[in-house]
Amino acid sequence: MTIRGRIERLEDRALFAADWQNAINRLDVNVSGVVEPLDALVVINDINRNGTRVLAAKPLDYSGPLMDVNGDGSVGPIDVLMVINSMNRVEVGSIAPSVKLPNQDGQMIDLSSFLGQRAVVLYFYPKDDTPGCTVEALDFSNRKAQIQSLGAEVFGVSLDSVQSHNEFADGHQLSFDILSDSDKKVTTAYGALTEIQNTPIAKRTTFIIGTDGVVKKIFTEVDVLIHGEEVVAALQAGI
Repeated sequence: MTIRGRIERLEDRALFAADWQNAINRLDVNVSGVVEPLDALVVINDINRNGTRVLAAKPLDYSGPLMDVNGDGSVGPIDVLMVINSMNRVEVGSIAPSVKLPNQDGQMIDLSSFLGQRAVVLYFYPKDDTPGCTVEALDFSNRKAQIQSLGAEVFGVSLDSVQSHNEFADGHQLSFDILSDSDKKVTTAYGALTEIQNTPIAKRTTFIIGTDGVVKKIFTEVDVLIHGEEVVAALQAGI
């Protein structure tokens, strides 16, 4: 059998979606060797001039900024947020960013009210009523009394709306407050903003904040099946 075909010249471009992304450090937009505010400003200025858009094939001789931070072949607000997010990364020993957000009932919760009185377990999760997030929420709900006995209060945070939170909390009879960060400011401040399929979400991350307002422990690799137990063990250890 003879297989016939034709040879076509491929488009002059390098690596498809990664064309406009810095292969060494995707956050280093201006290719200076460091991640700095200027990297975010470069993307902001480009969006202001040209708008959010899909990027065309990169010229082979191009040597300018690489603005596709998330590698999706386009430039937009999420690219800016990811750079800012990296610079806002909270570490153990740093002062916890302020949190003032509405809970599932629309009541404003200000975590600064716990300073000098209670520790805070602040956990970020991707989305209401999804399997992993439901398991995690139910576990924290069941452990609320135990966590309180160890001198702490637990709060969940996601980008979902107050209404979504209300339905999630009521549907599963959650015993603690889940906070709505619909404008992404708190999630960004804690360095927990990420995305899935070009949709911004909160990365599953937990912070234990002491009564002095200082971050005592951070969980970034969260297994929802054992995470509640891990948090309790940390509190018992004197965090």
